[in-house]
Amino acid sequence: MKDQAREPERAVQDTAADGTAVQDTAVEDTAVQDTAARDAAVQDTAADGAAVRDTAADRAGEHSPRPGQGAATYGDVHQRPGEGARAGASPGGAPALPELDVEELRDRWQRAVAEMENLRKRYERQLEEVRRTERDRVTAAWLPVVDHLELALQHAAADPKAIVAGVEAVCQQAYAVLAHLGYRRIADLGEPFDPARHEAAQVREEPAAAPGSVVQVLRPGYGSDSGLLRPAVVSVAAKPDE
Repeated sequence: MKDQAREPERAVQDTAADGTAVQDTAVEDTAVQDTAARDAAVQDTAADGAAVRDTAADRAGEHSPRPGQGAATYGDVHQRPGEGARAGASPGGAPALPELDVEELRDRWQRAVAEMENLRKRYERQLEEVRRTERDRVTAAWLPVVDHLELALQHAAADPKAIVAGVEAVCQQAYAVLAHLGYRRIADLGEPFDPARHEAAQVREEPAAAPGSVVQVLRPGYGSDSGLLRPAVVSVAAKPDE
């Protein structure tokens, strides 16, 4: 009777054990599924990494020099639309340099050299034209002086006094020409000796003259606003202690 009473209890315990076994089996199945999911994720990550490496290798191959070519120079590497900073500007905000190839650079260089050569020739022609014009102007200013000297020589046998007067008139005309060209005559007596304008040829005693003043002009000097053409050669009055 006791054995018959215990049989239902054993059946219940066996059923509970079977349920526990089923739960353990379910847990193991879940662990297997999790392991498979992790393995799949690892494989996907490895595949993504390989794709990234392949993309980087492709981009590096685009910019690497081809067989028989040197290293890439400026202008060989072109930025694709949408890569890096936007076209026309650097990451720092500064404007990007224009992309030029070798042929365009050579063409610009040849044009610049030709332009400079043309400019040099044009300036040389202009300078020569200015020199020729200035020579003509100075020569034309002196032609009347030459004409009057020739007239004086033609009448040299007529009257000596007239010849002297004519030469004096020609000399005054020559002074006027020099003044018209911008050169003043330096030949004043009695002014203090100036080393910048005078050249002392001798020093002599002149009681009536101030010491250190010009008492005689041996050769007149000429100067302009831009400088001295030649100094005047003069005699200077001696100072009392000399």
